[in-house]
Amino acid sequence: MSGPLFTILLPVLRPPDLLPIAIDSVLAQTVRDFELCVVCDGAPAETADCARRYAERDPRVKVFVFEKGERHGEAHRHAVLERSCARYVTHIGDDDLWFPDYLAQSAKLMETADFGNLLQLEVVLFRGLQLREGDLADPATRQKMLDEKWNFFGPSVASYHLSAYRALPVGWAPAPPDVWTDLHMWRKFLRAEGLTFATRFVIEAVKFAADGRQNMSMQERREEILPFAEAFAREEDRADLQEAGFRAGLNRMYEKRDALKTKGDALRGQRDRLQVELELSRQKLDRLTLGPMRRFLSAPFR
Repeated sequence: MSGPLFTILLPVLRPPDLLPIAIDSVLAQTVRDFELCVVCDGAPAETADCARRYAERDPRVKVFVFEKGERHGEAHRHAVLERSCARYVTHIGDDDLWFPDYLAQSAKLMETADFGNLLQLEVVLFRGLQLREGDLADPATRQKMLDEKWNFFGPSVASYHLSAYRALPVGWAPAPPDVWTDLHMWRKFLRAEGLTFATRFVIEAVKFAADGRQNMSMQERREEILPFAEAFAREEDRADLQEAGFRAGLNRMYEKRDALKTKGDALRGQRDRLQVELELSRQKLDRLTLGPMRRFLSAPFR
């Protein structure tokens, strides 16, 4: 049975204030071959109703209503993927946005990788843009994700082959309390044998980081995100934001470089001081021990 190119999972558990913005960014994709699965994880009835209104207008939108699941309702995502016939899977959060070419770039990524990501650009409250750095093709990066509580991309920029997902011993499932939901899932791919991994270095999505926004009302969050969504409809504004995102990444690299240089200068200064102290200690030792001994060594034998 043939299916769409992409299954897109959009999990949601809160009121629908942000949901239309995220759905509209999906429906605006240049790649039209997809199904958008809105996964209501114990979300209010008005959220499901909002999603159903989209489904009535566009048959690619499908609505799945569940009781609140454990943790972030990861098991519900697995249940939806079990009935998928798509080639690829990707995700979007209800508070994240895609540019129109997100799926096109993700499809190119999937031509060379079983699991991978596009670059994650974040709008960090009070700090501006932040580009997350990392390359999933790098073995050291993958090992760091396995060994440490560290991750450089979330679901809204991740994609994978449905066949690779189904080959895993366990798919989406509740994560341990001390592990982020997405990192717990990504580690399952990273531990699998025979998979290929890649990062495509393009910016086609924006994440509005949760840090600092916990106390914002849904209306405040909507008023923050909506101007971005309206700007993304204009190609020139998208290009400007992409350039600003890469510039933020470069500035972060320069800051790290300068910090390393400062640290290196400090270590070199410490090394020079230790060398001086060592030489002074040698001279002192020479005076205390070798000095008196030279008197005997220089005395003629009788």
